[in-house]
Amino acid sequence: MERSERLKKQMNLEKDTAILIENNYNRAYFSGVFSSMGSLIIDISEAILLIDFRYIEAAEKSSFPGIKPVLMDGNSVQMIGEHLKSKNIRKVLLEDGISLARFRALKQLSDVEFIDDEKLEKTIEKLRSVKEDGEIEKISKAQEITDTAFSDIVSCIKPGMTEKEIAAKLEFLMKMNGADGTAFSTIVVSGENSSLPHGVPGDRRVREGDFITMDFGAIKEGYCSDMTLTVALGEISEKQKKVYNTVLKAHLAASEQAKAGTTGKELDAVAREIIEDSGYGEFFGHGLGHSLGLEVHEYPSANRVNEEPLGENVVMTIEPGIYLPGEFGVRIENMVVLCREGNNNLSKSCVELITI
Repeated sequence: MERSERLKKQMNLEKDTAILIENNYNRAYFSGVFSSMGSLIIDISEAILLIDFRYIEAAEKSSFPGIKPVLMDGNSVQMIGEHLKSKNIRKVLLEDGISLARFRALKQLSDVEFIDDEKLEKTIEKLRSVKEDGEIEKISKAQEITDTAFSDIVSCIKPGMTEKEIAAKLEFLMKMNGADGTAFSTIVVSGENSSLPHGVPGDRRVREGDFITMDFGAIKEGYCSDMTLTVALGEISEKQKKVYNTVLKAHLAASEQAKAGTTGKELDAVAREIIEDSGYGEFFGHGLGHSLGLEVHEYPSANRVNEEPLGENVVMTIEPGIYLPGEFGVRIENMVVLCREGNNNLSKSCVELITI
């Protein structure tokens, strides 16, 4: 069953009701077309994709079966209104995240009721969270590129290089190995900067005794990878070794316990308890992981509050960390596909401490 058909079925659409999808990632998921704008209208009988001239040829070639691309050659609100009128649609369900300006523009269609439907957003999230085999294959390809880039960068890092230089090299290596783009802005932080979980690569030059944390990912055929590894440049202190080994222990324990049916809170607790027992609980301030796919951060998450069971074929990151302000930080992240019995680790890079 096509994705748009599954959405219609789960939303129990009536004859006078349609779904309007304009979020770029949701639209790509249900239509098969990647574009920076467009309107996917799904009703009980058909699904049309209003899209402008820049994307119409690609849409005609790549749209999923059951999706009808239509050239949007005029005002988008007017064209949406004309289509809804032709189908006698009186109610339109909207995703979360629509801008106030867009909502006001749509409200000009006075004969249609636009509804912010919480069930629609939850349904889309859950459909996207359970990955099809083809999606997992694309994520795996993106991760293979990421693993290769990491293997290559380790031999390139030398004392005196800046964080910016290492980040630029990583992105170059991913693209040279087949990435269509980067999944997010590459993070490379070193020394005292590595205590910043999402620090921005700067002009600091790496030196002996540093931890260097690299958080990066590739895009392949629209799908993302995400990996973080911390390496040591030269000899490091006993305290650094203790912190790294604590994070590694938490990472391995959570990776071993990750499986479908476990709640996000339960999985988070596996790693968090190890870090707390080592005396560093206050320095692990973020959740253990998140799902990913078309976007690098997707529903669901593994954190201290998510009590929902994680689904089968959900791709999750496992990324515990310890961050000591003004000193250093360590994070280790991989990706796993959750199965009924255990998981499939998509990340092949070594998580044991690597010393350059």
